[in-house]
Amino acid sequence: MKAWRVYGYGDMRLDEVPEPLVRPGWVKIRIRVVQPSITETLLFAGAKTYLHEKVASLISHGPAQLFGHEFSAVVVETGEGVQSLARGDRVAPRGSHPDGIVGFDYPGAFAEYAVVPESLLARLPDHVSDSEAAVIQPLTDAVAGVHAAAMRLGDVVVVIGQGAMGLSCLQVARAAGAGLTIAVAKRDSTLALSRQLGADITINATTCDPVAAVRELTGGIGADVVFEAAGGPVEQGLSGEQTLRQAADMTRDHGKVVGIALQGEGTLLPYAHFRHRGIRYLFPSMFDRRLFETTVRLVASGRVNVRPMVTRVLTGIERVPEAFALTADKAAHGLVNPAQVVIST
Repeated sequence: MKAWRVYGYGDMRLDEVPEPLVRPGWVKIRIRVVQPSITETLLFAGAKTYLHEKVASLISHGPAQLFGHEFSAVVVETGEGVQSLARGDRVAPRGSHPDGIVGFDYPGAFAEYAVVPESLLARLPDHVSDSEAAVIQPLTDAVAGVHAAAMRLGDVVVVIGQGAMGLSCLQVARAAGAGLTIAVAKRDSTLALSRQLGADITINATTCDPVAAVRELTGGIGADVVFEAAGGPVEQGLSGEQTLRQAADMTRDHGKVVGIALQGEGTLLPYAHFRHRGIRYLFPSMFDRRLFETTVRLVASGRVNVRPMVTRVLTGIERVPEAFALTADKAAHGLVNPAQVVIST
């Protein structure tokens, strides 16, 4: 079969490799649609972000079939003991698994076929497209973030950053009962999409002070919950710690800030902002099967709409490097979601 293998940073080649063999408790799948994550594009470029040491170790031992954990697929063979899936089932994955991370601990989906644990996958309803299904894995992080927030009905919610993760948090928070949703971003185009997907109020952070705006909108009290989905290393084109400080400043006393963005190893929590006002900083919950199935239902029911977020779909496995290049600089190419690649139909 054809599969992309990484030979070094920035060096990806389409090779002929043996088809993977199914094993007990795992299933063999044919990849339908796959997309690179932002983290994968950074790792491919050599950035020292999450899983950098693992990637460095893998490519130091020769070409590795790396990356590809956001995908949709169809089951072609089941291993001994598999009960929840059958041949012909269309499936999407969750983010992680006790046996490791797809695309890192075992070969991922930038290939025609893959073998993955049964428990990594959920069956898809017929009306959920392969393109929508490829977005389900990153959507699980938004669901985990909203779950961690333990929101109350009617909470005032702010989402800083309106990329794919921010737009997902916005919609999941609405589905969880947010009373007022406020989207903060720097691009008018993404804020327009925020309004299309249900934001009650949008704030352009380049034309006004978002903290002052949120304070004014809440009568000086602040938001109940703020999802921070824009921060991270400045050298990677992100907002550094600025948005984390803004999140604290626009949160009410005893409110909650949920860290969606991957801030990096050296980030310092603005201690005084949190400690003296009793603000809780939360990470997304550990992801279990129930939350995974909830994610699929949110997409299947239409309560979360990922279709408008997907603006670039390429056809053919040979176009994977193009998807990486587009995704590595989404803003320049007008993308919200990563560029997708149709591997098979």
